[in-house]
Amino acid sequence: MKVVVNNKFNLVFASLFFSLMTVCVKKIDEAIPIYELVFFRSIFSLIITSLIIKKKKINPWGKNKALLILRGLLGTTALMCIFYSIRNMPLSISTVIQYTYPIFISIFAALLFKEKINFKLISALFIGWFGILIILNPYQSKLYEIDNFSIFIAFVGALTTSLAYIAVKKLSSREDIFIIIKYFPLISVITLLPIVCLNWITPQVNDLIWIIGIGIFTQAGQTFLTLGLKNLPASQASSINYLQVLFGSIWGIYIFGENITLNFVIGSLFVLLGTIISTSKMQKTDLQL
Repeated sequence: MKVVVNNKFNLVFASLFFSLMTVCVKKIDEAIPIYELVFFRSIFSLIITSLIIKKKKINPWGKNKALLILRGLLGTTALMCIFYSIRNMPLSISTVIQYTYPIFISIFAALLFKEKINFKLISALFIGWFGILIILNPYQSKLYEIDNFSIFIAFVGALTTSLAYIAVKKLSSREDIFIIIKYFPLISVITLLPIVCLNWITPQVNDLIWIIGIGIFTQAGQTFLTLGLKNLPASQASSINYLQVLFGSIWGIYIFGENITLNFVIGSLFVLLGTIISTSKMQKTDLQL
């Protein structure tokens, strides 16, 4: 019981730190490219994680290298999409779209682990997407000037997040948590280094402060998330992670002056309901991941 409670607190802290990371991303000058932000974040995380692994004296390359690399690629893609949507959409709305990922997890669980697509899953999908349509109705989109490409990228971020989530859950039973964490920034640095070198833009002093914040809060969030996922069922984990929507809405209101409309509240409740229904289906999946 104590372990479960501790894991729940880990996920609460993960949601808080990830939400603070989104604030830092939105505060940075748009002249700094998204891939450069992800690169900086990855360098920071890679250095810290490598030092921890060295101190623990464990194999720095892990056991399941193929899945670790795949997790890194998925995480890099997801982070690029998330950063893009944060920059180009209201923080509250981009966070809600990102947290449709538990619904995608249910879909992939059915496809990858051959679970039956039952009425509960279909209901969850319908309710969740209905909530998204309420939030992204033409009036709301016009009010916030949200373009369709940003919406698309936000959903790609949610989709790749769900796949990364499954990979982390699969790896956590055999790999040290810091090995799992390390491969994320390692793959990011390797894939983004050529692009950053060819298109370098020097950040201003103010931007460096927020960039450091991205590194600190993302590293903290990733550590607490991985700890929380290790022994907690995915159904409970996904529901707790949805706290980031609450945090994101609070920061959106008080830091960026965003308006939380009735459509947003109603739509978010539908998305949350769809998430709860879909994650309740994961109890069986947890045994297979």
